[in-house]
Amino acid sequence: MHINFKYFIVSIGSIFLALGIGILIGSGLGNNETMQKQNEAIVKDIDEQFNVLKTKDEELIKENKILKENADSYRRYIVSNQAILTANKLSGKNIGIISFDEKDDTDEVDSSITSAGGNIAFKITIKEAIFEKGSAEKINEKLQTNISSNAELISLITDSIKNPTGNASLNALSELGYVKVDKMVGQYESVNNIVFINAAGNKMKNKVNDLEKPIVEIVKNERPVVVVESSANSNESMEEFSKMKIATINNIDQASGQISLVNCLSNDKLTGIYGKDKENNIVTMAVTK
Repeated sequence: MHINFKYFIVSIGSIFLALGIGILIGSGLGNNETMQKQNEAIVKDIDEQFNVLKTKDEELIKENKILKENADSYRRYIVSNQAILTANKLSGKNIGIISFDEKDDTDEVDSSITSAGGNIAFKITIKEAIFEKGSAEKINEKLQTNISSNAELISLITDSIKNPTGNASLNALSELGYVKVDKMVGQYESVNNIVFINAAGNKMKNKVNDLEKPIVEIVKNERPVVVVESSANSNESMEEFSKMKIATINNIDQASGQISLVNCLSNDKLTGIYGKDKENNIVTMAVTK
């Protein structure tokens, strides 16, 4: 946190200065020697208090500078030692990636997993269009189903991911443009963890509550999950996921966030909020021995 009382000191100083000027003007209107001495004492006290506040402000500026230097040093250490801190931590683990980011911005997640020795079993993007008007009718026509609600659409998506080879649902959703399958290797049963990539800032209103959270809720009952997003996104949507008692990481584009991801995937018991605060300062990082 960057502490700076500069404007606070200036405001207080201005008040004291105005008061001092008023006293001086008042003292010039009379010749009462006692009143003049009292005014002089008040002005002296104001000046002393202002100097004390100025000194405190200078001390806080120095302290703030030291804290910033320490934080920068900490970031440099994390970046330079990322490979060492994550080496082989995901060896033998199969990780599934479900993204709600239609820009396909999954590079940080992919590289974090593979660099730590993990294997990406599947990578699927779920698009907002699946909730567009008329989508249920198109799916019903193609799959000969009778879907009539968003909850049924959610069930269809999750069932299709769990059993991609056992039915034609995933292919149908892909052909209709509602999902994008970038990779599908092996069976869902072999997957150890699922990473969800949040992208709440798209066109769909209430995307987190209507689309993302229901899918996460179903999957988290079967597999340990981690929800991630980049530091450019708002923290508000991640606060919703944190209520689900799972691990969330809001700075996956930073080295500390990528280390947190690897550690959360290597230790299923790690939950909580990891990443940056509103001022983009690293506040927590998932750590394992």
